[in-house]
Amino acid sequence: MTVDDKGSEDTDVLRAENEELKRQLEGVTAEAREQRSHRWRRFFAVVLAVLAVVATVAAVDALWLKTTLQDEDTFVSTFQPLPQEDAVATAIAVRVVNGVAEAVGIEAFVAETLPEELQFAVAPISESIQDVIATNAGIVVSSDAFVAIWTRSLRSAHKASSAVLSGNDELLIAEEGQVAIDLDEMAATVLEGVEAAGVPLPDVDVSIEPIVVYESDQLAAAQGVAQLVNTIGWFFPFIALLLMAGALWASPDRRWMTMFLGYCTAIGMLIALAVLRATRNAVVSGIEDPISADAAAAVWDTTFAWLVAASWGLIILAFIIGFVAWAFGPSLRAQQFSAWTSSTINRWRRPAEDEPSGFSQFLADSKRTIQVVVIVLGLVFVIFGPPLSGMLVILTTVVVLVIVALVEVFAGPARQLQASAADTPKLVDS
Repeated sequence: MTVDDKGSEDTDVLRAENEELKRQLEGVTAEAREQRSHRWRRFFAVVLAVLAVVATVAAVDALWLKTTLQDEDTFVSTFQPLPQEDAVATAIAVRVVNGVAEAVGIEAFVAETLPEELQFAVAPISESIQDVIATNAGIVVSSDAFVAIWTRSLRSAHKASSAVLSGNDELLIAEEGQVAIDLDEMAATVLEGVEAAGVPLPDVDVSIEPIVVYESDQLAAAQGVAQLVNTIGWFFPFIALLLMAGALWASPDRRWMTMFLGYCTAIGMLIALAVLRATRNAVVSGIEDPISADAAAAVWDTTFAWLVAASWGLIILAFIIGFVAWAFGPSLRAQQFSAWTSSTINRWRRPAEDEPSGFSQFLADSKRTIQVVVIVLGLVFVIFGPPLSGMLVILTTVVVLVIVALVEVFAGPARQLQASAADTPKLVDS
């Protein structure tokens, strides 16, 4: 070998080593770029997921505003049963009794009616008359006549509040800046009942302090929010869905992002419920009169009943989605859970050597399609079916899981498992 040949060989070796180093460097660089891309994609996906959670909370609130408060029929049907609540009925009756007693001036009326030698009976007779008024007030509150009075007052209150929220506050100005439920008609009915019971009272005009639903400044402060909800309220759910879809698309690990979205949505709704509960406690504790405080608590619970029920339904649904995404994950506990589920289902399956029926064969061929359709139908029922609640989600989930499990059981062992079992002796013999 000449010197030139050896030099040429060394050059080839160096060139090959350089090429190898170049390929390794390019591989490291490409891997680093891919890692940076994954980090940025995950960061962007997490941002979209957080925005989706905020949009979901806003969507639930917006739907509550539009359905419970802004729709007149729903507003009336929501608050119509309130007088059946003991705390509310007691508060209304007490207000009417106090208003009638003050307008009539019971003690002064009895004192003027009784002769001087019977003045000692003024106090007990006044108490008896007030008891008669209270009894009749209780009867009126629980009567069908009061339901009609209450319903008319609710419709008037809703029209007044809607007028202000929409920017037309002439009606509210005519009512001295308040949206209130008038009790004067109820007081007149109570007086008629007292007189029918044989207790004559002086002919007076009774004006009861109304039940104030909203003050004008409160409605003015909510005007912008109400108009915003009217404009884009129905778009909040679609915005939330778009953000969730964007987070799943951007994420390099869609299973992890599904789990993240499920758990974060549940946590976000729990925080919203905690804030709502804290606000309720602060409002009720700020009312000194215990009767009024109990009534305010009942009114608050009725007002936000749909919001609380829908929030709990969404929380449970989100936790279920997060759990299912976790169960398909690579962690040891997830794999143990999947193995336990598979072994439990396998114990109920028919033996592999049994000849499958036509129905079992159909289930085996269409198993995944049937299960996906059942899950999708369950989600559609929860979202678009009856009013969302935690119990609805739990019952729907149980039904869906039972159907999915039954499909797994009656589908029997998959055909490829049977084939491999049949082929096993041949492999051993060979």
